[in-house]
Amino acid sequence: MATLLCPPPTLPALDSALDVQSFQESRELYNTLPDDGDQPPVDEKHIQNLAALFVKHNAQDVLGAHLIHRHFTIPEDIVLLGTNFEGPKGRWAKITQIKDIDRDAVHGHIYAFRKHGLCAYEYQDGPLPDLSIVNNGFLRDFIDYLVANDLTPLIGLQVLSDCGEQSMGELILIDGTVMLQAADIKNCEPFRVTGWRFMASPYGPRACQANEAHQKMNSGNHKVFNAGKPHPKLENVDDLKAALAEAGVV
Repeated sequence: MATLLCPPPTLPALDSALDVQSFQESRELYNTLPDDGDQPPVDEKHIQNLAALFVKHNAQDVLGAHLIHRHFTIPEDIVLLGTNFEGPKGRWAKITQIKDIDRDAVHGHIYAFRKHGLCAYEYQDGPLPDLSIVNNGFLRDFIDYLVANDLTPLIGLQVLSDCGEQSMGELILIDGTVMLQAADIKNCEPFRVTGWRFMASPYGPRACQANEAHQKMNSGNHKVFNAGKPHPKLENVDDLKAALAEAGVV
């Protein structure tokens, strides 16, 4: 977990707040989260207010807002770790043994705020992006807004991954997820927006049209691979791409 201790009135620097500290607490947090279908709608006014907050603090190029949710239960001694890939461009988040992770080679990807601070419940391969461009007051203002509006169970903080600036679709696998550019996904339809990027525009701060959305298959299934059929072995990215093609979603 990446934990941010936040006794007022000071907070650690953003990169320190997002440091990896306890994977076990991350797993425990993940397993308490609701499915995205069980989360209430996010009022558009909050999205607009968050857009203004992110742009005010120059955070929009490296950070975004995320709908707090999970899609399955993570076993003991395991966390969800994402890796980017190409051809097509995407991100594969899969369950990974904690003992196999080099904590110096990963960073928190999605965070939820709890009483002791920000806690990562999903990780990303590679170092944190350069956060020095973000104003010092961002974290305090972001957390204060969530707390004041009772949004801490609903909205989290996301460190943006380098998957491009196109709309992304999240597909649910057996024990992981894959994020692909929406234009590369077939036989699916958006179910729910799960991530928001923000931008400055001539008309003021706003949410980007290119966001992240959970995709369900046209059959109505929310998981790519049917529970009643043998599951493909996904040992590497090539296996993943082949299985997605076989399922008809790419």
